[in-house]
Amino acid sequence: MRIASQTVTRNYLNRLEKTYSDKYNSEKKIAGHRQYDEASEMPAQAATAMRVRKAIANLNTYQENLKTADTIYSSAESSVTAISEIIQITYEKCIEAANGTSADVHTHTPDQMEMIATNIEAYADEIARLMNLTVADRRIFGGINNDEKAFRIDNGRVIYNGVDVDTYNEPKLFPNSGVSYCDIGLGMTLDKNGRVDEQSALPLTFNGCDVIGCGKQDKAYNIDLNAIEDGTAYSFEITVGDETFAIGFTGGATPIDSQKAINEAIKNTVGNDKISVLEHGLFTNGITQENFSIRDISTGSKLKIEDKSGAYSNNIIQSILDAAKMVREGNGEEIAKYADHVYDLQTKVSLTLAKIGNQTKFIEFNQTRVTNNLETMFQRQNDLEALADGNLAAEITNREMLDSIYTATLQMGASSIPQSIFDFI
Repeated sequence: MRIASQTVTRNYLNRLEKTYSDKYNSEKKIAGHRQYDEASEMPAQAATAMRVRKAIANLNTYQENLKTADTIYSSAESSVTAISEIIQITYEKCIEAANGTSADVHTHTPDQMEMIATNIEAYADEIARLMNLTVADRRIFGGINNDEKAFRIDNGRVIYNGVDVDTYNEPKLFPNSGVSYCDIGLGMTLDKNGRVDEQSALPLTFNGCDVIGCGKQDKAYNIDLNAIEDGTAYSFEITVGDETFAIGFTGGATPIDSQKAINEAIKNTVGNDKISVLEHGLFTNGITQENFSIRDISTGSKLKIEDKSGAYSNNIIQSILDAAKMVREGNGEEIAKYADHVYDLQTKVSLTLAKIGNQTKFIEFNQTRVTNNLETMFQRQNDLEALADGNLAAEITNREMLDSIYTATLQMGASSIPQSIFDFI
């Protein structure tokens, strides 16, 4: 049977192209250390590899989110630490204004008082700047407000997201008081109201009023330590929640001695030191109870207990501005009482620092978790897509064989393909 030369040529060229293609694909596998280049070559393995690639992409996103969160929390911690230091300095300035240059007599001149008040106001401005800090294009203390400064001072009043900080005692009632979150691989979900479940994501911003306080103190009492007589027996009642405690003590030789006697009596009766009297007579309540009251029940000499409920702001910036106002008024006794309130503000800051510290540790834990998961996924990807050492050696052998076949095919073409006029030109 006669075979046409065109058929021979066509079959030869098809075989040559296939041999070259096999050789080229083998070389690509060796150069890229990949088992396959197209999913159609190994469909089941390729499908698994695609899922692994998606997991790696998600883990890379979580890793970047955690890096951003780490930067934000580090900045927040530095800011709150600076605020704590400013509160301490403000307290010292208040004591300086109350005491004057003498231990017992208020002797500052009006100009000196004005200078101290101006310094205290500068501290309030500094805290406002710290609370308007922008990190990673976010106003981290503005809640979900990222358009303008969250805190501003207007005629001696502190405004948060457009509302006076003393308006509400609950931080969540202020505008834009929500929190921005980021996904770190905990399975971020939404609740029935369409809000992010706090347990499934990491907050990236803070409600500023939750950090530095808002509203007025609901329950605040001040006892006049200077009026307590040495050696005289006194008693008063403390009501916390549903419990009432009768506290008895004996006055000391100095206000400091009386303060120590009261705190010792409270600790022995109540059973803890969460309720105490500060240096200038302000009661602090570290027990979270709506019902908190103090009244004198002395049978002889009476204690001077003043109800200061609603008189003091819970907001740190506003309290510092109010302290400056008191310094200008020049009443040393009232300044000393207010100094206790300023000192007590550090408790709020300490709680915030503790929360930030816990979240920082949580970030570190998740960074380790994501890094370990990435290493596992990269190894899994390598197993699914890369040529192992044994497979690589086999593929090199296969490439050598294909190269020999390709060379032989070219040599065969010299005798199989008819010569044309172009071979003689």
